Amino acid sequence: MKLPLTLACGLYDRTYGLHDGSVPVEGVELNFLPMMPVETFRRQARHAEFDAAEFSLSTFMTLYARGDRRFIGIPVFPSRRFRHEHVWINVNSGIRSPHDLKGKRIGVEEYIQTAALWIRGFLQDDFGVRDEDVEWFFGGYNEPDPYFAPRISLELPPRVRATIIPGDQTLDGWLDGGKLDAIFPKRPASFLRGSPNVARLFPDFRAVEMDYFRRTRIFPIMHVVVLRRDIYEKHSWVAQALYKAFVYAKALAMRRLTLSPPLHVTVPWLTHHIEETQDVMGKDYWSFGLEENRHVLETAARHSWDQGLLEKPIAKIDELFAAETHAGVLDLPP
Repeated sequence: MKLPLTLACGLYDRTYGLHDGSVPVEGVELNFLPMMPVETFRRQARHAEFDAAEFSLSTFMTLYARGDRRFIGIPVFPSRRFRHEHVWINVNSGIRSPHDLKGKRIGVEEYIQTAALWIRGFLQDDFGVRDEDVEWFFGGYNEPDPYFAPRISLELPPRVRATIIPGDQTLDGWLDGGKLDAIFPKRPASFLRGSPNVARLFPDFRAVEMDYFRRTRIFPIMHVVVLRRDIYEKHSWVAQALYKAFVYAKALAMRRLTLSPPLHVTVPWLTHHIEETQDVMGKDYWSFGLEENRHVLETAARHSWDQGLLEKPIAKIDELFAAETHAGVLDLPP
């Protein structure tokens, strides 16, 4: 008899095989719930509603460091993204380079967002802009959020100056109107409308991000898959079964992306993009696995500690992930 398991996860090319059943999970009767990450993160962080879920890497590390052991990680990373593209400035704020962010007013939805973690990380590492060098504002991004509340309780260090904006206003509106000098990480509605007041901090972001990867070998991890620990303790085999299924689903997605005679996605120069990406990042540019991503995970943990998100440093990244997954998956599909 198969074990019923509910998985809340975004519907991506790399997870579609789990959704449509073309990639089964050994020993599991999977109920795949396609959900947007923001809702999944809040419900899982607060109530552990799902047996397994796509989850914020930053939130996972923060919970773990404070002794919250409700979840065990599986080294599958459904969302990864470079983030230089997503720093937006008011063009009238006198910002000509990242160094000019010192002393400025910056808005983010939540301090704990993994995207914000990586942006603050490269601002500090590459440009010397620390979290205490700016004033932070939280709240609704493109839409007002009258009931704004962080996904988990978070006590920021005293050096971090932070204000929640009124619930009937938006970070985007404050940026466009000049009350904020920068916001990240989503595309602002004002930019999409063509506002002359809003622009990217890194106009040639692709070149900047490729340079970042060449220097650091980091393709930032946004989300990780977590399994409820009570399920894992009763059925430890589930961790490896889920891991293997995600690896197979990603392999299937890559096969469709690269071998399908018609273009699999609506990108005219898809082949060129794939070849250029592999030239820079290698064949397995979207890697799963603990060892394959150890340096990325350790960097995320360092940023989390430096930015005051962790109650104590994470000494060993291995402890975040089920032991059964540490060795990876050896029998990949043909």
